[in-house]
Amino acid sequence: MSPFSVRDTVNRGLVVALAAVALLGGASAASGQMELAVITGTCTDEAGTPLAGVSLRLKDVERGSEIVFQSDKDGHFYRRGLKAIEYEFLVDKEGYQPIKNRLKLTAGMDKRFNFKLVKAAPPGAEEFAKGVAAFNAGDAAGAIAAFEAAVKKAPEAPEVHVNLALAYIRVKRSSDAIVELEKASALAPNQPRFLFQLGGAYVDAKQYPKAITAFESGLKLQPSLTDPLAFEATLTLGAVYFAAGQMDQAVERFGAALAAKPDSAAAKLGLGKCFASKGETDKALEYFQQVMTSAPGTPEAAEADAFIKALKKF
Repeated sequence: MSPFSVRDTVNRGLVVALAAVALLGGASAASGQMELAVITGTCTDEAGTPLAGVSLRLKDVERGSEIVFQSDKDGHFYRRGLKAIEYEFLVDKEGYQPIKNRLKLTAGMDKRFNFKLVKAAPPGAEEFAKGVAAFNAGDAAGAIAAFEAAVKKAPEAPEVHVNLALAYIRVKRSSDAIVELEKASALAPNQPRFLFQLGGAYVDAKQYPKAITAFESGLKLQPSLTDPLAFEATLTLGAVYFAAGQMDQAVERFGAALAAKPDSAAAKLGLGKCFASKGETDKALEYFQQVMTSAPGTPEAAEADAFIKALKKF
């Protein structure tokens, strides 16, 4: 008989059983490790520039738990130890359109993504686009409705106020246009274009002192008359000074316009009117004749001809 007793046999069996359990436990742990996955990749903008601080949110579809991590200063992200399950994921950064989708991770594999984020449309952008389309189609009422809606969503955007003002001007709502242009100029005080547009609105409302202030302020910001808007503003300012009876200032502005564009019929006509008003008939006739010679067949030439005939009667 074997030297081992029954008791020894039982104990040996118990040891074997315990070893089997240990082996099974080890297999279970290894299996659990194999259930884990890795997600890695980059976040960039449309131009390929790395984006730091992009939030990546993974939500367990079945259990609802979430894991959140971010891209680093180079736009890279890396997360290991993820369960090989299905997730809803959200890639998000302020100022960019979020990316939403579903993702199923595979055990033991690295999943790589290269997320390219697109700039988000600013508030009111959709309404603004509708307003522009309506304005260009000649639908002033539709443009006003759309721009008013855009202003409610983006009250700090000066361009929205300007476009609403232009729509108001089209339906001769001058006072409403002035309000919007004043808001635009206050929001962007260093933008000469807004001041020029405000000056034009004041002219339409026959508020000449305010028009002069707006134009002069705009021309201080943009004094070069090679800029088309500054050139037109200078001509209009000359006309406003003329209407206000300030002939010396009108001559100065028309003269500046003519120096910038020696072929400007409007500048020559303006100077002719100023000198006629000042009683300097010879100078007036000289400028009117220049208009007739350099711009025949134009409205300016017709007006100059009328002035020449009137002056020669005296």
